[in-house]
Amino acid sequence: MATFDADTSGGVGHGLASWYGAALAGPLRGPLKQEHQGTAFFLASTRATEGAPRREFRPLATAWTAMREELLREPALAHVLFMRRPLGRPFVHLRSANIGSRPPNMGAQLLLGEAMGELDDPRFCGEVVRFLVAALDAVNPAFAWVGADGPATDDTNLDCVLNRRVRDSVREARNVLRGYSWTTVCPEQLSVRLGGPDALAATGAFHRVVPLSAGGVVLQATETVAEYTDNAVRDVFEALHPVLPPGMPQFDPAHPELRYFPADASRFGG
Repeated sequence: MATFDADTSGGVGHGLASWYGAALAGPLRGPLKQEHQGTAFFLASTRATEGAPRREFRPLATAWTAMREELLREPALAHVLFMRRPLGRPFVHLRSANIGSRPPNMGAQLLLGEAMGELDDPRFCGEVVRFLVAALDAVNPAFAWVGADGPATDDTNLDCVLNRRVRDSVREARNVLRGYSWTTVCPEQLSVRLGGPDALAATGAFHRVVPLSAGGVVLQATETVAEYTDNAVRDVFEALHPVLPPGMPQFDPAHPELRYFPADASRFGG
């Protein structure tokens, strides 16, 4: 999931186009070939506003240029849903919509569904992180995360366990980090406060630290998602706690899968 706001480099539309484009060039490269072969298909559409007619793009392989132009205009809703024949559960779902109850803030997601690889496979996990870097390198998003432990909504792990409203965490995203997971993206403003990429790498909390060319940094905690153990969660919390929101996390029974370190970041002393 990624959060784009008014301070996104190149604008929110640029962030959306980059997110979708990186997905089609990476995780969805194979499905695009299947669409061309007629063994699968995409449902792709946008809505300029929530009440506007839906504009569809088919086949996506040849209609992507037109969809990209529409994404640059910051549509209120957009999605790309990849289906296999016969019609069944979504294999991959790309979607974006207004977040925080007001534009220009937008949230974008890539839900891998049945395309999810093995969480202990370094190759699969590396490809996921490469997608994230490609999508956000020229963007400097307000926030982004990748993991198998978060809600498939606009909420982050900390929104849920700190009982924060999404609109508040989005509004404050460049002042306090919205959350953290197996891979977390800090915007430039927060990366600077943490000492920058070199200082973050020196903490030893991250397997990989990737500076983004437009600002911000991608922080991969462990080589694979499966290795993101409780000790790794604590290491990430310790490294990021100066920019995390205050408050004592409370277990959320609606989301028992959430991973977090049970401490108040504002009172944490190591």
